[in-house]
Amino acid sequence: MFGYLKHKINKLVKMALFRMGIDTPGAYLTIAETIPGWVTWQELAEKIRCCQLLPRDAQIVEIGAFLGRSTVVLAGARKLKGSGMVHSIDPFDASGESFSAGIYKEIENGLKSSLLDTFRQNLSRARVSDYVRVHKGTAESVVSGWQTPIDLLILDGDQSPEGALAAYKAWIPFLKPGGILILHNSGKRVYEEGHDGHRQLALKFLKEPEYVEIHTERMTTFAKKAEHKVEQSLR
Repeated sequence: MFGYLKHKINKLVKMALFRMGIDTPGAYLTIAETIPGWVTWQELAEKIRCCQLLPRDAQIVEIGAFLGRSTVVLAGARKLKGSGMVHSIDPFDASGESFSAGIYKEIENGLKSSLLDTFRQNLSRARVSDYVRVHKGTAESVVSGWQTPIDLLILDGDQSPEGALAAYKAWIPFLKPGGILILHNSGKRVYEEGHDGHRQLALKFLKEPEYVEIHTERMTTFAKKAEHKVEQSLR
């Protein structure tokens, strides 16, 4: 009981400071928790920590944004640093592999605005809109015109084995040596059929010497691309 009250008071304090114009990592985590999504507080906390460690003017690519639960903490981290940009890639149409699409559609039906409008509203509420650039489309459609090196790449789009592999192959060449890769829904558990694409990626590609500092927080895997060039077969 005491622990719960302490947690509740901490949240209230963080939000009070935020409303006063004092931004903190804790405030962004608190706001993110109010946004529908599946990423836990522990995973969000590790994301904001990693994002804060990136260099000045860091470029972050987030494939699969949904309503902005993760986007808020990523953009919040860059706002606290005073530079950088989060590129959020999502079709914003509740599409996905068969397991996910129905869940997305059910949530969309309960919203007062479209997915994209709700996403933008959540960014505005968190006061991080200036640190997010929206790219409406799929991982494959957006990458065709992409040229910018990436400091942090988050894969949380199509969860099917085929879709996850396609996104990885398309985007990983842009991740800088020393950059961070984050794979959602990739921890050890029993997966629904056709929903284990990121788990397969983690098992096949996230290993030394291509990646270092590999660790999993709940169901999200974090890894740093090796500083020295290592040829990795994408077959």
